[in-house]
Amino acid sequence: MTTLARPLPAPLASHGDRAGLRLLTLAHGFVDLNQGVLPVMIPFLVTQRHLTLAVAATLVLASNLLGSVVQLLFGHLSDRHATTWIIPAGLVVAATGTALVGLAATLPLMLGGAMLMGFAVAAFHPEGSRFSNYFAGRKRSSGMSFFTVGGYIGLAAGPIVATPLLLAFGLHGVALLVIPACIVAVFLVRALPRFNEVRRSAQRAHRERPGRNDWRGFSVMSLVVALRSTTFLAAVTFLPVFAMRVVHANALTQSFPLVALLAGGAGGTMLGGLLGERVDRRRIISISLLFTALFAAAVAYTGSLALLPLTIALSLCFGIALGLSAGVLVVLGQEYLPKRIGVASGVTLGLANTIGGIAAPAFGHIGDIFGLVSVFLTIAIFAVLALAGSLAMPKPAALRGAA
Repeated sequence: MTTLARPLPAPLASHGDRAGLRLLTLAHGFVDLNQGVLPVMIPFLVTQRHLTLAVAATLVLASNLLGSVVQLLFGHLSDRHATTWIIPAGLVVAATGTALVGLAATLPLMLGGAMLMGFAVAAFHPEGSRFSNYFAGRKRSSGMSFFTVGGYIGLAAGPIVATPLLLAFGLHGVALLVIPACIVAVFLVRALPRFNEVRRSAQRAHRERPGRNDWRGFSVMSLVVALRSTTFLAAVTFLPVFAMRVVHANALTQSFPLVALLAGGAGGTMLGGLLGERVDRRRIISISLLFTALFAAAVAYTGSLALLPLTIALSLCFGIALGLSAGVLVVLGQEYLPKRIGVASGVTLGLANTIGGIAAPAFGHIGDIFGLVSVFLTIAIFAVLALAGSLAMPKPAALRGAA
């Protein structure tokens, strides 16, 4: 841990800043850990607070609805002003919001905690995505994927960390997550002067970079992002409940498929980043969505076999398929809007979280009425729609000009 306190090296325009990217990825993991905790709390909220699936899923909506506006706002601000302080602040506030969900005795307070967590996570992402672009140097696809993997690791760690806390201390146990968030925030505060130095250097290089914004292409890609995010957030939200009710996992093992999905997502993201340096990023996205649809349908159809190892294996494959497009989409968005990286990051990440969050209660209603197998069949349909949209994405204008 002591190495995190060392000053970051000066930015290197071509080779990037690996130490800065590692620290930023660590922060991303701790921020998104809160999003991984919320889904695994849902079965406990249903049993201990007597919420329905639809009402419990509304917490996911609450954590993302406000976040969309915040993400767009901070993306716009970060294009004009230094907002580096948001990175450590987002860590602490996100953990505080998660703690409030567990501590609250009433639904309004739970919703308030979920919204506070979503606010902080959304504020973090545009600035975090911007710096991952800066720190990556020329290998933007690999660098963004490395940053994105930090989020997947955080999401995957959420159930691993939260389940023992929930079993040992009940819903109040998630309040302990504030402690590690504060520790990591201290290291980030110490590094802020170096982050600001990287920002000034990178902004000079970006102003000199040729290219124009391609809003049409970015709009098509945003639709794909919205549909894809719906499949991701619906799967993350309902997979633990699916494991308990359909596969008949117990309270301890119900999080295993979710952990497998997120671990697969991390591996798929790194693979997608490496491929994105060599292959047309749009094709990677289409392949990702094709296999996402296939494995979502496989999870649905084989769930009734009640074989937990099979569900875990299919969830892993689902995560790998979905993860292939995670970092690539963010880089593609920044290529569509090379002059507005903050806005591109805010829209890409904000729209992803919001649309997926809005759809979560609808998926909850489907689960309440038709069963959880129907939820995963609907996820497969959304992946097919995203695949259709990906085939219509044009090549970014800057790259067309370069060709």
